[in-house]
Amino acid sequence: MLVLGAYVVVPPALRPTMLTHLEYLAYDWRMQLASPSLTTNPLIAVIDIDNESLEKVGRWPWSREKFAELVTNLKQHHEVIGMGLDVLFVDEACQGTQADQTLSDALSENLPVMAVSFQVGDDEALLRSGELGKGVTLSWANGIPPRSPWWGQAYGYVGNLGGFLSPNVTTGHISPQRDLDGKVRRLKPIYQWGQAYYDTLALAVMRQAQGVNDVEWDGQLAHWLDSPHLRIKGAEGQALLSIPISKDGDVLIPYSNDKTNSAYERISAYRILEKDPSVDLWGKFVLIGSSATGQADVVASPLRSGLPGVEVHAAMLAAMLDQQNIAFKVQPANEPWLQLALLFIILVILWLARWSGVWLVLVVGPVLLVTWGVSNYLLWTQFQLAVEVLPPVLLIIMVMAYLVIGDLLDINARHQHVRKMFGYYLPAPVVQRLANDRSGVDWLKAERKDMTVLFADIQGFTTMADTMSPEAVASITWELFSGLTEVIHQHGGTVDKYMGDAVMAFWGAPLHDNDHALHAVEAAKMMQLAVQRMNQAIFAEKNIQIRLGIGINTGSMLVGNLGSAQRHAYTVMGAVVNTASAVQQLTRAYDCDILVGEETAQRLLPEMVVDLGAADSKKLLHKINIYAVR
Repeated sequence: MLVLGAYVVVPPALRPTMLTHLEYLAYDWRMQLASPSLTTNPLIAVIDIDNESLEKVGRWPWSREKFAELVTNLKQHHEVIGMGLDVLFVDEACQGTQADQTLSDALSENLPVMAVSFQVGDDEALLRSGELGKGVTLSWANGIPPRSPWWGQAYGYVGNLGGFLSPNVTTGHISPQRDLDGKVRRLKPIYQWGQAYYDTLALAVMRQAQGVNDVEWDGQLAHWLDSPHLRIKGAEGQALLSIPISKDGDVLIPYSNDKTNSAYERISAYRILEKDPSVDLWGKFVLIGSSATGQADVVASPLRSGLPGVEVHAAMLAAMLDQQNIAFKVQPANEPWLQLALLFIILVILWLARWSGVWLVLVVGPVLLVTWGVSNYLLWTQFQLAVEVLPPVLLIIMVMAYLVIGDLLDINARHQHVRKMFGYYLPAPVVQRLANDRSGVDWLKAERKDMTVLFADIQGFTTMADTMSPEAVASITWELFSGLTEVIHQHGGTVDKYMGDAVMAFWGAPLHDNDHALHAVEAAKMMQLAVQRMNQAIFAEKNIQIRLGIGINTGSMLVGNLGSAQRHAYTVMGAVVNTASAVQQLTRAYDCDILVGEETAQRLLPEMVVDLGAADSKKLLHKINIYAVR
């Protein structure tokens, strides 16, 4: 959250490049999806010095007289309202002063807006070529200047020759602002050089048509999601044009062309020179530029990779002329606070969902992604707000990844813990089942359950062990307890502990078992058979005969991870357990291999047991009813 909070407040230039490129993609997708059906703009025409014009008129640069004729025909013959030149006259021509004078007179008489190209970075050799011409007056609404300069600072420039810049000729800059991926999505509407300001070519054409010499910056926000504006005002102070700019002084270019076609009528320049009668430009604004091969005046836009540079200015001019249908996108000045609020709300929603489990986060997360995507698109299309897509998306993905990874790590830790705790007591399939359980049950917590407990003792083994070597004792107990444990596991039992020459096991925990008494008795029978087989196969050659006495009892007992902080084990305790131990001791007195308590006998078929009556026990103060298993 803190990282994303820092992301939304730092300048874009300081953000990770990969994330910046992802934001560019999101911007381009919105523009492509929301781009209106392509229709030719009726207010603007592009006079294109294209390949066909070069073939008919001659290679570039054209003579001064030819260009003077082009400008004069547009203004005098076609009576265009405004004209902008995306062309620079930077070289002295070998055509004589008369040719220069002819072009200078045409420019002074017809007053097209001339171009200037600013160098916007200081990482290259600084340029100062030609002259800048007349700029624009920049004023502040209510006399309140900005806290810091938002306009672009020029480090160099390439302008026209001074002879073509009469005092009445207006200049507008044609400097593209390329993003890290090389595409032109925005531009600076104002650049400063020295003490002078220069607005963009389209804005200068618009000002000239309105007879306005200054633009006003207004930093007051009409509402919380508003941005500062550049305004052109009429003689009576009414706003003729309002352009939203970001806090960094950028304007998002409202492109409307598609991948292959132009939104503006393109007319080959030679047709103007030939006064083609089919060309109708009356009452239109025209911009003169070039799409000819080798002119290097092509840029990449979100909608098209090879867009003639003049159409960048055409897109700006189109939005200025028809703000009802082609709106500039607003970049809210308070967007960092908006993003922080969105991040907080999303984090709270995901945190609340987490309490119901990771599965709900995996449902809520994608729903939030879709909701934000749709909401952001509606902000773009319905409210003309350009709000960054990435911060909420990153938060949702990061939280989902964190919770999923955390849950996987928790599952793995629980698996390891369960395997460690139960691996010695339970068969491997049961341990795996417990490890994979996602019910949230704490299998280790202490609880009272109805269970069956079994004690099995090697009768006479203590006396036998005194006459044997430690290695022999260890070998016998290893063979015996390995076989008995396997039988217990096969019948769903849990080995509690080994106690010298005895083993203790129980049924009914950790996994529930409705027939725990029956399963314990069946395990006892198979344990006796296992001892018989081991006597014949293993112990006979050692001249050893093992006899096993088994006592079983059923009832409510305490089961769980019991013990101390230093040592604990998953075990059972209670009166039922003590009674089972006492029943096992009585196997010697009654010469029975398997004895069960009364509660166990009641849960078996009558023909499975024989009632031996009440018996005294050295362990208990009262008599207990015991039953022999047939």
